Amino acid sequence: MKLDIIIVDLILIAAVALPYILFILLGKKEEGGLKSKFFEEVKKNELHLQEKDKWNTNLVGLDKEKAKIIIVQKRKAGFVTELIDLRQVQACNILQETQTLKLNKRTANILQKIDLQFILFDGSIQIINLFNCEETFSQEYELVHAEKWNQIINRSLVNRPNVNSAA
Repeated sequence: MKLDIIIVDLILIAAVALPYILFILLGKKEEGGLKSKFFEEVKKNELHLQEKDKWNTNLVGLDKEKAKIIIVQKRKAGFVTELIDLRQVQACNILQETQTLKLNKRTANILQKIDLQFILFDGSIQIINLFNCEETFSQEYELVHAEKWNQIINRSLVNRPNVNSAA
C-alpha cells in the first residue's frame, strides 16, 4: 500500500517538475546558441572587446581600439549580426516607439520598439532595432540598456575634423 502511494507521488512530482526543468534547459540552449554566434562573429572580424553586454535576445560588444561595435541578435528568422565602424558615425540616438492605452481611467505607455539610430558622416542613417514587441514580448530593462549603449557609443565616437577647402 505504501509503495503505491510513493509511486503515485513520484509520478506527480515528475509531472510537475519536468516541464520546469525542460524549460530552463531549452532557455540555456538558446542562450548558448546566441553566445556561440556572437563569439564566432567576434573571431571572424578579429575584434578584441573591451566592453560587452547581454540582455534579452541581444549581445553587444565594443572594440575601442578598432572603434567598432558588434551587435548579434536572435530573431524569429534567425541570427542578425550588425558590425558598425564608429569612425564613420557622427552621432548615435535612441528612437523609442510607445503606444498609449487607457485602462480603467488610467493611461499606460506600452513600449513597442527601441532602435539605435546611427547618423553617418556621409549623411546616411543606419537604424539598428534593439527591441520590437512583434519579435518578443519579454522586456529586460530595454530602455536602460539602450541608454547605456547610446552613452558608450557616443563617448567612443571619433570626431572627424572639418576640413575647409579653398576653391
